[in-house]
Amino acid sequence: MDKVSIIIPTYNRANVLPASIQSVLQQTYADFELLVIDDGSDDSTDTVVESIYDARIRYLKMPANKGVAAARNEGIRQAKYDYIAFQDSDDYWMPDKLEKQMMFMTQNPETGLLYCPYVCQKADGTTILVPGSNIPLSEKQGHIYPYMLQRNTIGTPGVLLRRKCLENAGLFNESLTCLEDWDFFLRISRDHETAFQEEPLVRVNLSKDGVSHNISGYYEARCFMLATHKDAFLQYGIFQDVTKEILESAEKLGILTQISAMMQYFLQQV
Repeated sequence: MDKVSIIIPTYNRANVLPASIQSVLQQTYADFELLVIDDGSDDSTDTVVESIYDARIRYLKMPANKGVAAARNEGIRQAKYDYIAFQDSDDYWMPDKLEKQMMFMTQNPETGLLYCPYVCQKADGTTILVPGSNIPLSEKQGHIYPYMLQRNTIGTPGVLLRRKCLENAGLFNESLTCLEDWDFFLRISRDHETAFQEEPLVRVNLSKDGVSHNISGYYEARCFMLATHKDAFLQYGIFQDVTKEILESAEKLGILTQISAMMQYFLQQV
């Protein structure tokens, strides 16, 4: 059977990490390695991981906290196998997640990246499905690059990809402090076919450290992607619409001047 490298980046999440690890170890598809990449934690993460004995676990601690993109990249560099999956330290996989995804990838060799929706649990206990059923299937699978330019439908914990996707796309951009996953999957969708499984196989806990707590990082990432994919935005006739959307949202927050300057800076770099 083909083997999978599963990467969990973590930083000071010793209290929730064991449940995430156990959801991986309990997979019905057992041929994998689990790389837990500790991004410089100063809590009891090392003790927690070392207390879970399973020969498939590899624990690596980075010398300093460099962010989730750097931790995932280290995991990719350390990964031994041609299939790569991602999990987060406070999320949970359904027991047959890996089995169903590996079956699909084996049967569909043209697919570079496969993903599923996830059930997102909010702080108030309510749940939503991401991406929502209101998004047409045609915008979630196949050649979705034109749609990915406008919004990201791919959740990292639901992904299984072939290593070959990284040959042109590269790794996560470590300079981005927000939306690094969107940027990463946008590059992959440019060159590879994407498939979508409609069954939610992941449960995600909504982090309090989301976009609303990193406004600057959010706009930096949006402007960066607008600039680096400018030719594609123009090709698909959406450059003006996306530019307008970014600037109008910035105006509502009272930061139009700063974001306009940021956008011009990135556009001048390409």
